[in-house]
Amino acid sequence: MRIGFITNLSEDDFKFAAENNIPCVEHTNFGGVEIVERGEYIKSMTTKYGIDFSMLALFSKNYITDDADEAKRHIADAKKMIDFCEEIGAPVMVTCAGEAEDRSFKKNCARAVELFSELVEHGKQRDVKIALYNCHITNFAYAPEAWENILTQVPELGIKFDPSHAYYDGRDYLKEARDWGNRFYHVHAKGALKIDGEPFEDPPAGMDSIHWGALFAVLYHHNYDEDINIEPHAGTWLSERRYAGILLAKRHLEQFII
Repeated sequence: MRIGFITNLSEDDFKFAAENNIPCVEHTNFGGVEIVERGEYIKSMTTKYGIDFSMLALFSKNYITDDADEAKRHIADAKKMIDFCEEIGAPVMVTCAGEAEDRSFKKNCARAVELFSELVEHGKQRDVKIALYNCHITNFAYAPEAWENILTQVPELGIKFDPSHAYYDGRDYLKEARDWGNRFYHVHAKGALKIDGEPFEDPPAGMDSIHWGALFAVLYHHNYDEDINIEPHAGTWLSERRYAGILLAKRHLEQFII
């Protein structure tokens, strides 16, 4: 396992990663796919600083909308991202399943199976794996009930797992990791903290309520050997504390890396 973080694509981020022995980064895109125009820049940064790009994500896409033209555009964007993963050497593309809208759960799952079968096949031709995120963003399929209906029908589709989402939803993130860890293609290390039963903010891993050691135990049980990327999220740990927060999380998580 390796520890990385979400980059804003600045050269400062790549330099910071190299200076602090962080081997990999990822980037998240909301809606737009303008990043595909930055391939030469990204490859120059990864080469200059010796950093791998471990994952690209595309969210806010409603692939299963009843609007056929909109769905077609969104699926085309997802394929552009898969192609771009191949270009920059990112082995995983993470995305959502789309909005539930007014359809039945069963019908949404059927549409998602069709969608991901198409994306997985596109990815296979480019040696890029596809993972479904366990987040609510434009995504009805964030929990095991949906995974049972979708991943069982698309055996090469994986999961990008962030324990904070299950924690805030009141689900057992360790149980989900136990039951589905063999399908994890990527893991996020985003802290999560409740006070008086209410979400407070997302501090760095190790300053939060997630039992990271136990989660790593489950990951080792499943022989997980992919990347675990830190996600700076809370306002307290963005801007001037961003790099400090990444290093705090890195120090905590490294104790669990063999």
